[in-house]
Amino acid sequence: MVDTLDGSGTDETGHGREALLRALLDTAAELSSLQDVESVLQSIVRRTRHLLRSDMAYISLNDHAAGETYIRQSDGVTTQEYRTLRMPIGYGILGRVATGVAPYQTTDYLRDESIPHLDSIDEIVAGEGVLTIMGVPLLVGGQVIGALMVAERSHRVFSPEEIDVADSLGTHAAVALDNAERYTRALHDAEQLSREHERSQEELVSRTQLMDFDAELLHEINRAPTEDSVLTLTAQTLGAPVALLSEIGEQIAVAAARPGHPDDPAGRTPTIPSPGLAALEAASAAGRALRIGEGPDAVVVAPIRSGHDALGHLVTCGVEDPAELQLLDHAAAHMALALQFVRAEEDAQHRQQLDVIEDLLAERPISDHRLARRLQRWRLGLHDPIHVAVILPAQDTDAVRRLLRGLPGTRLAAPLGDQLCVIFDDERWVASARRQASEQGLGIQGAWSGPMPSIRHLPKHHRIARLAVTAMRLGGRQGLVDAADVGVVGAVLHAASQAEAQGDPIDLTAPIAALVSHDAERGTELVRTAATFFETDRRIDRTAEALFLHRSTVKQRLQSIRRILGEGWDHAPRSLDVHLALRVWSLTHGPETDAD
Repeated sequence: MVDTLDGSGTDETGHGREALLRALLDTAAELSSLQDVESVLQSIVRRTRHLLRSDMAYISLNDHAAGETYIRQSDGVTTQEYRTLRMPIGYGILGRVATGVAPYQTTDYLRDESIPHLDSIDEIVAGEGVLTIMGVPLLVGGQVIGALMVAERSHRVFSPEEIDVADSLGTHAAVALDNAERYTRALHDAEQLSREHERSQEELVSRTQLMDFDAELLHEINRAPTEDSVLTLTAQTLGAPVALLSEIGEQIAVAAARPGHPDDPAGRTPTIPSPGLAALEAASAAGRALRIGEGPDAVVVAPIRSGHDALGHLVTCGVEDPAELQLLDHAAAHMALALQFVRAEEDAQHRQQLDVIEDLLAERPISDHRLARRLQRWRLGLHDPIHVAVILPAQDTDAVRRLLRGLPGTRLAAPLGDQLCVIFDDERWVASARRQASEQGLGIQGAWSGPMPSIRHLPKHHRIARLAVTAMRLGGRQGLVDAADVGVVGAVLHAASQAEAQGDPIDLTAPIAALVSHDAERGTELVRTAATFFETDRRIDRTAEALFLHRSTVKQRLQSIRRILGEGWDHAPRSLDVHLALRVWSLTHGPETDAD
């Protein structure tokens, strides 16, 4: 993956992301093994320059007392003035990133008027020949300690993936630098302050234990890059149960402190009080572990982040010591790495599911043997009775997708445009989807069709469900329903599709066939006008408003429709047939049909 970071973009496949994560993991492992501050700084800039293939990389540390940030270590810098640069926090790219607000980049530093400039600094930058600069802040426990920077002597735009690489490096670099500085300080205190010898020794032991914990976490991720391995080790080290929550507070997994112990037997799910969304938001804003509440309901929440992305939270109870809070913060940083591995693997699986669904819907020629082999990985047989659901999320598509993929019976799930297609084989699936969507406050419009005797029938049943969802959207209906139950139009469409499958097709738009032909031949919009006329209670003024036309134009169109369809087209008994035909035409030919 490192070889792909050539400035032209990052390989976004699951395998490419995993290779990059492995490179970051190697970097984290090297940093965790270093205890000397200067060795850590040299490793950071060397690794950063190598991973991003940049002309130079350097790290600055903040002197908050002086209000300045200064370059402490560099790699690839040629001039002494640049290597020893010191500037006020807030000026230039370096000074701006060192404020800790967010990563920042410019492709032409000297000409970038959005950056506060100092003439003396600009002269040094020009002397080094620097054009492009990008940097990320270094934060420890929510406090900004400096910035990690890369620079080019040519124009280059760093991609979001490359910025995320730098941000991930910065996260681990900040942790390693904090470890090294604390370790050095503890050693110094132990040697110089005899009166505090015992306390310094305890701090040294605590720091050593924390570094050992980091090494064990990295070993676990190397062995089995899953959230469970990180969660279990963290719970055992803290001696307290630890839960993994999603970014919106859903409990994903929980680990017991001593599984199998008489006081904590295996199979029993530990109980951790729910922190609530306000507590999660407070921890995310602080950027570190926070103790929330008092008494038996008190919990500690640590945010899990990767770059700008919130990945979730670690929550535990019965933890009060500051060293334990710091340990939980380190566990959260490693959990972010594990979750990225998991998501890379999930993305590859979801891509394979999407490929199968697209091949079936497009009715591409696939032999039974080949299709059965592709379906085996999801425990699905070629002739297993299955259903298909088409879901339109009202909001938070990612949360809805996670909910649907975790339901009992879900076999395949893939996004198709703004809709989600789910294939399931468990009768409990619908009830579970309704209940969990309601519990999580997720609004959906969806319909299912089936059972079908073979997955080969997916195109027909997907069309039925999709038409039902379109009808629900037109009628403003919410929830998850059987496609056969979506009002009169849904029932008529369902019956027509069954007749067509039996070789006896029904033309539901026959009452308006002449109008459809007229529009096709002359490029008019009489069908749309007639449909809007019915949907607005046959009022000319509302029809004109809906179509953005003058009333006289609507009247002229209605006269043309009357001339083509004949008198009585908009009055009983013919109006029912015409209106139904117009609704069917809208469902099968309207712009929403191709939304996916």
